Amino acid sequence: MRKKQASVWQKASFFIVAVLILAIAAYTAYGIISQGNSYMRFGIDIKGGVSATFKPADGYNPTDEQLESAKSVIEVRLDSKNILDRTVAIDKENGSIIVEFPWQANEKNFDPVAAINELGETAQLRFTTVEQAGEHGGEGVYEYNSNGTHEHYKIKKEFMNGSNVSKAEAVYYNGQYNVALEFDAEGTKIFPDSTAVNDYIGILMDETLISVAQLNEEITGGQGVITGNFTAEETRDLASKINSGALPFTMESTNYSSVSATMGTNALNIMMLAGLIALCIIFIFMCAYYRLPGVVSSITLLLQTAGQLLIFHMMGLTLTLPGIAGIILSIGMGVDSNIIISERIKEEINAGKTLKGAISVGYNRAFSAVLDCNVTTAAIGILLIIFGTGAMLSFAYTLLIGIILNFGLSIISSKLMIQSLSCYKAFSNPKFYGYKKANRLCFAR
Repeated sequence: MRKKQASVWQKASFFIVAVLILAIAAYTAYGIISQGNSYMRFGIDIKGGVSATFKPADGYNPTDEQLESAKSVIEVRLDSKNILDRTVAIDKENGSIIVEFPWQANEKNFDPVAAINELGETAQLRFTTVEQAGEHGGEGVYEYNSNGTHEHYKIKKEFMNGSNVSKAEAVYYNGQYNVALEFDAEGTKIFPDSTAVNDYIGILMDETLISVAQLNEEITGGQGVITGNFTAEETRDLASKINSGALPFTMESTNYSSVSATMGTNALNIMMLAGLIALCIIFIFMCAYYRLPGVVSSITLLLQTAGQLLIFHMMGLTLTLPGIAGIILSIGMGVDSNIIISERIKEEINAGKTLKGAISVGYNRAFSAVLDCNVTTAAIGILLIIFGTGAMLSFAYTLLIGIILNFGLSIISSKLMIQSLSCYKAFSNPKFYGYKKANRLCFAR
């Protein structure tokens, strides 16, 4: 029987996949080396941050419920900016809210005042019906800037404030960027009772008109969408302002200071060095013990490690010490998956199967164990993202991203590379895959 020849793609797939992985790793390494601590946003425990105290303006005396509402609004604002490491606490005795959050990734001056501006305006938000005014001036007339034009509107009636907004979110559908609004039970009732189709709805933040939109249909389900010729940045900015303004009073920062890194200034460099040493030890072990599958596993672990850091950088997420623990845990699971697959391939070869048959059967039989392990861990990550807050989210994101990269990319790429190498005569020796010749016992008669 004539032996089936491997296709060009099968032979070239190792080099294609390996080059792509090494390119991703090199790109990530270049970014880390060139940008240093500015490559991504690090948590307070690693880089330090800012502590600020917010109090109601004009001597307003808030109730406990209003302070809880203000705390929720600030947390939503921090979430919208992917600031995962933060502390938001209420000081009921002084009627204030204490907020701690890390420096931005590109922070160089470490100016607390500039950092606080990132939280945006925490002003009072009001929903009104408006009508166009001929010129600026007079009581109840406000200027609205949109798409380079300056229009003036007069307030007809104020019907609710920002505390009736449950959530504002930037969304994209039907080829447009929009802002989706959700109202609480009171707002769901007030909005349709106070407005009519074709009314112009204005949103005021203190004395600034931040949005004007015509009501095209009656809002009855507690949900509405603000449409317009928005850019992605404009929708995010408007949604953030609405979220941050969902308060019955205006807040101002009365005290602020810098917070030192809880782990020390050199903690990041030490952790990076320790991580590199640990990866090198893992690579040496995998290559020495599992031979060719170990080499392939080491390459895929590079993809998983570099991919996690690159995704965190691109998404602007905050990396904390628990987040680093999530990276380590997901890498450990990646090693575990590769060990299971390598052992299965070795067992199939020793059981008498051909090399290509052993690789195919080894992956198939290892799949269920690898799938169970990754799915159960991914479920934990999803639950933490849904119900967790603060630094817990950093751990959840790194863990879930690592699982997706491990199961979605690393295992697939490792199978492609091993199958590709087995097509070459130089790498088709079963000894490269863990084959051990069985010992035979001889008995004298």
